[in-house]
Amino acid sequence: MNALISVIYLGLIGLVTALPSSHFARQDGPTSISCLSLRNSCNATTVDLNNFYSYTSCFLLTACLSDVENPAQVLIASQAPATQPRLTESVFYAMSNGNSYMTQQNYIDAYYYQVSITPGGSYPDDVTYIIDQWLTIAAWTGFCATGNIPYANLADWLEYSSVPGVCPAVASCDATVAAATIPCVPQPITDNGSCAEMVAQCQFWVTQGLFQNEYCVLASFCYAWSNTDVLLKREYPSYISPTPNTSQQARLSEEVFYNMTGGAASMTQQNAIDAYYAGLTGTWMFYGGPFGAETAQKTDNNGPYPTSTDYVIEFWGIISAWTGFCDTRTIPYANLADYLSYAATSGYHPTC
Repeated sequence: MNALISVIYLGLIGLVTALPSSHFARQDGPTSISCLSLRNSCNATTVDLNNFYSYTSCFLLTACLSDVENPAQVLIASQAPATQPRLTESVFYAMSNGNSYMTQQNYIDAYYYQVSITPGGSYPDDVTYIIDQWLTIAAWTGFCATGNIPYANLADWLEYSSVPGVCPAVASCDATVAAATIPCVPQPITDNGSCAEMVAQCQFWVTQGLFQNEYCVLASFCYAWSNTDVLLKREYPSYISPTPNTSQQARLSEEVFYNMTGGAASMTQQNAIDAYYAGLTGTWMFYGGPFGAETAQKTDNNGPYPTSTDYVIEFWGIISAWTGFCDTRTIPYANLADYLSYAATSGYHPTC
């Protein structure tokens, strides 16, 4: 059966090449008519939306949109439940011809075959777009070298690539693009978008120095799973080159430190929790102006907060380990200032 399907795939590709282009609707582009035409075979009328990944058409729709939408967004657009069973092995093996991994050519063949059996299906003008879709998934799963993605990894891409804080193996299979991309920052699910909000708050004052205001210090804390050099790349627009790095930042402001500790000589875990939640309460809103001279106004808006204080406890644990205070998780000024100034380039990543 698998051999027969392969022959059908190849025959269809040959047929597409042989017939005049006027016989087929075609459209290039990452959100092409070709990709969107797969909705004709993946919708509430044609499939059980509660088992979205039990259908080859729905997997292929998700994959061909990978350049512009993550799997969760495809589910929303398809009006399918957000929680789905994993990709079925039967769908995977039908596309991989029974192999334990799926190749780029398997994906191309499956795509063209699905278009051929989809009412109103539209072929792409250029197979390059189909290849690029597969390379996006290969980058996330870490199989750029071969382009051969095992079942478990492909199923993981569908299940986890939409989750904030879950990072791809590499940003792109193109080394130049990957090198120019700001690294993804892994975050526990308890983050709930709170760190990104703290980073946004920091941007209003970052030009004063990364460690000279509470918002940027707190953003530095929640980047404990990454480092402050990456944070600075997030804070500064790309047209400012080179981006300042941590070594150029003034040492932690004592005023900021004592504001966060209530005047105490050391910062406790509870101080960190209180400061983090306070920083997300009554957030600031942008009202115009260039970077470094923005007009911002404090609002009554709150959050998003972490889903649990465990989030702050986790990043404070990383900081406590680096500074050598795992036993008490109470860190004196000098040690915390050292962490902020030197952790990014220390290559030291202990845990409590």
